[in-house]
Amino acid sequence: MAHEMIGTQIVTERLVALLESGTEKVLLIDSRPFVEYNTSHILEAININCSKLMKRRLQQDKVLITELIQHSAKHKVDIDCSQKVVVYDQSSQDVASLSSDCFLTVLLGKLEKSFNSVHLLAGANAAEWDWLCVKCQQYLSKA
Repeated sequence: MAHEMIGTQIVTERLVALLESGTEKVLLIDSRPFVEYNTSHILEAININCSKLMKRRLQQDKVLITELIQHSAKHKVDIDCSQKVVVYDQSSQDVASLSSDCFLTVLLGKLEKSFNSVHLLAGANAAEWDWLCVKCQQYLSKA
């Protein structure tokens, strides 16, 4: 279904380069179910995968995305509207293919209202996913 364009796509190599450069602050959001997140995720990524109730609360502006980020993080997160936000779910290929009512579309839309630069990581196959996790872990463990 066609809908207003939200977020832009970023590929794995660009994300790694962005993290390695250290020139910009990046907030990583993992929107996969908690079980998948718990099995394997990018170090420092915040898991935000909401129930239907939370999705509805987001849609109705009964909860702010910044509050949800703070609540979901394992530690206090310094939120700066100028930082880049990269959301991933390991399967979405591009923003245009998302249905207007799916959780990821709602999440991206709410993030765009609070942050200047929001990106969806292009879906990676298993080998690319493993490579991305290793590269990000190497960079983030040095930071």
